[in-house]
Amino acid sequence: MRLKKKYSLEEISSKYNCKILGDSQITFEYVSSIFNSKDNSIAYINDIKSVSHIDKTRLSCVITTSEIASKIKIPVVIHENPQLLFIKIINESYSPSDSSMFSNTMDPCNVIDVSATIGINSVIGKNVTIGKSSIIYPNVTICDDSIIGDNVIIQSGAVIGSDGFGLIKDSDLWVRVPHIGNVVIGNNVEIGANTTIDKGTIDSTIISDNVKIDNLVHVAHNVKIGKNTAIAACVGIAGSTSIGENCTIGGGSGLNGHIHVTDNVHIHGMTMVTKSIKEAGMYASGTTVEPADSWRKNQARFKELDTLAKSIKKKI
Repeated sequence: MRLKKKYSLEEISSKYNCKILGDSQITFEYVSSIFNSKDNSIAYINDIKSVSHIDKTRLSCVITTSEIASKIKIPVVIHENPQLLFIKIINESYSPSDSSMFSNTMDPCNVIDVSATIGINSVIGKNVTIGKSSIIYPNVTICDDSIIGDNVIIQSGAVIGSDGFGLIKDSDLWVRVPHIGNVVIGNNVEIGANTTIDKGTIDSTIISDNVKIDNLVHVAHNVKIGKNTAIAACVGIAGSTSIGENCTIGGGSGLNGHIHVTDNVHIHGMTMVTKSIKEAGMYASGTTVEPADSWRKNQARFKELDTLAKSIKKKI
């Protein structure tokens, strides 16, 4: 994202009472992530594991904590909460109300192929691309900067590019994280009714070619879904999770955030995926239905399993 003005680190230091490590006259006019940086841009890092990525970037400077700052070669803005300062810088230039979605006119920058079909009451933001022979059913919302490929079908009630559930604490108050990324949808993708795909926080949420998504699915910010993967209804995928190619995910399953599911994984319905899956195959979790009286007894015994296991181990 390009900011409304060019900043120097000296200006940021003065305005937000921060220390600078390195050249305070360095300037920036973009915000970016460390994984997709631009020239003259600033990013933030909270995790020392991310330091190794900085040498591969085009960043002018970075925001981080005092503990991490000494390990970084480029100029650094030191702040106890790097993401919070990053958000404040973005909010000086970003307002959701700038979108054409709040007016009755189509943005002239949109690129919508003449063969695409747009249903009534659909709302399309600015800088949106829709490819050949795509069908957007009535009452669909497509937010700013979304890129939709050829032969895509989006059923009624779907929302493409909504803000993700990004919050950060400032003292005791939750602060909304502005989402300035977008959604990129490949060719031959189908998206079911009332499915929501959040845009990336900074970069893109990516739905690759020939992905099929059922009704009432939630795809959170910065998720990546590989080619030919099919996802049944009521699945929830938390932020920054990546799913490989040729996967299937059964209805009602939930996937934790910041994990990776490799190619050719088949997840049964109602499965709870809490960690990365590194090998192809079939996966399931949960218990099957049974009479309530039996379930209560088994649940009570389940709570005793750890104590029983320790007792047996001592006897062995």
